[in-house]
Amino acid sequence: MPETINAAVIGLGILGSQHADLLHKRPEVSLTAVADLRRDVAEEVGARLGAAPYTDFREMLRAHRVDLVVVATPDPLHRDPTVAAIEAGVPNIVQEKPLATTWEDAQAIFEAAEKHGARLFVNYANRATPLDISTRYVVQNDLLGRVVYGESRLDDNISVPTSMWGDRTKEWAAGSSTVHFLLPHVVDLLRFYFSPAEVREVFAISQQEVLGYTPDVYDAFLTFDTGMKVRVKAEWIKHIDELVEFYMCFSGAEGTLIYNKRGGFGTAPGWRANVSRSIDEKTLIGHQSALLALGSNVAALLHRPAPSTGTLKAGGGDLVPALEFRGLGYGEFMAMPDHFVDAILQDTLEPTCWQGLGPLPTHIDGLRQTQITAAIVRSAETGQPITLE
Repeated sequence: MPETINAAVIGLGILGSQHADLLHKRPEVSLTAVADLRRDVAEEVGARLGAAPYTDFREMLRAHRVDLVVVATPDPLHRDPTVAAIEAGVPNIVQEKPLATTWEDAQAIFEAAEKHGARLFVNYANRATPLDISTRYVVQNDLLGRVVYGESRLDDNISVPTSMWGDRTKEWAAGSSTVHFLLPHVVDLLRFYFSPAEVREVFAISQQEVLGYTPDVYDAFLTFDTGMKVRVKAEWIKHIDELVEFYMCFSGAEGTLIYNKRGGFGTAPGWRANVSRSIDEKTLIGHQSALLALGSNVAALLHRPAPSTGTLKAGGGDLVPALEFRGLGYGEFMAMPDHFVDAILQDTLEPTCWQGLGPLPTHIDGLRQTQITAAIVRSAETGQPITLE
């Protein structure tokens, strides 16, 4: 196990700068170099963090022998720096999601990592948030019974594709879309929650009526090998007060989980799992304690729902067990990089800080996510369902 990790960052935009700051704060990491096409940005970050600045990542890789490279370039521009770092002999790569925006680029990255034996982590940041860990726990412990249907809406304010990155925004958005920028989060979370289930069929539609230079929305149905169907929709033309709205819901044979990750128009964020009525009070408290050990402090409830609207009532009155969190349970959004550093230091895909949650996401997960999102694009273009191997 290395005692000190010499690291470099390629791409110093919003996320790349955060990666550089986080690496600089870790006592076991020496931030050696940073690279960005914008000389002023590279020099500013380099001077602030004591790292050598470069405008050419290939020159940086020739000049420095490092243990870790973070690739945080724009979505369509991951292949060249990642493959170059792998071929330069860098043993560990952390790459921002998605792995790639095309199946061909994803395969090239995957094959390079396999050929050279590099450990390539993909920063699917939502995996590290407490309520997403809670969602996985509920599913993996069968607290809803067999999950048969789900839905997800992840939408952005129209300011994201029109002004978020200043003068570069339209060019950047034209090279991406909601299927590449937003749906990788959703697709990876579904694979994280429902592992080992995998998507076997995709049917999608898209629309390009407002922005013109990039699709406004993608809306898809994913059918898993368990029979579960999940609707995943993402748009970035909403004229809303918030930057992001994110909602998920899963219905099982014995319970339902609703997760309002980012509420819109004053909707309160929160998480609620109405679990199987066969679960007794002692068992419910046991699940609450297990979630607390995973860093998620949820409440355990026994309540008597009385579904009604006006004078119309659907009965009820039985005690129903539930787990609940009210509020924004996001935690630290950039928590995954710390887990990656610990994994490198401990030479494992399941460091002590990540026990019980399966392996950290790698190029294998990135390839599968890209296969699914590429199928969404293809289905929307052809109007036909796409079957995945």
